[in-house]
Formats: sequence, C-alpha cells, structure tokens
Amino acid sequence: MPAKLGLTSYTLVLSAAAQQDISRILEWTQDAFGDSGRARYENLISTTLIDLRADPTRAGVRQRDDIGKSVCTYHLVSSRKRTDANKHVAKPRHLVLFRVKKNVIEVARLLHDAMDFVQHLV
Repeated sequence: MPAKLGLTSYTLVLSAAAQQDISRILEWTQDAFGDSGRARYENLISTTLIDLRADPTRAGVRQRDDIGKSVCTYHLVSSRKRTDANKHVAKPRHLVLFRVKKNVIEVARLLHDAMDFVQHLV
C-alpha cells in the first residue's frame, strides 16, 4: 500500500455490492436494535470510511492476499473509539474489504466477520 498520511489525498469509491451491504446491515440493525442502534452503527460505518479515506494504511488494516490480490481488510472495531461516547457500538462484527489503486480506495464489500470472504468477494 503506497500511502503515507498527509501526503496523498484519496477518493473513496463504494461498489454497488458494498452499498447493498450497508443497506442490509442497517436494516438488520434497525430490526434488532431499533432506531438508536441503527444510528450508532451508521455512525460507526461513516467514521470507519472517513478513517480509511484519511489513511488506508492505518493501524488495524490487514493485507489479505489470501482473499484476493491486493485486498485489505479493516474491522469496524478499529474505528469504534473514534465515535461519540454515547454512540458506541458494543460489539461491531463487520469488516471493510478494499483495495487501494493509486489515489482511489475501492471498497468492494462490508461483510460480517464470520462470513467466507473469498466466496463473497467474487
């Protein structure tokens, strides 16, 4: 990953699958935890994407060539402490799967950490 904080400006692009993942995650969270739960998880997803855009090499990013060429993962829990104290998600269970190409962060999926990533990245 050819990035250094402060030296490069990144564009974040969400695939159609990633956009659907976010919608499904938020719908499920709404059903399970209500409006406040959905708002907390939505805030965490937003914070995570902002953090990645600022530095796709930040602590918590893992290179995952076992999943696919140049694929990285970043667990939402890594950005949890950056949300407002009253908006913390107790146990986030999703990861962002992405690639960095030049100045573009391509977010492929947001998947539950128990899923088979290879199967869902295709």
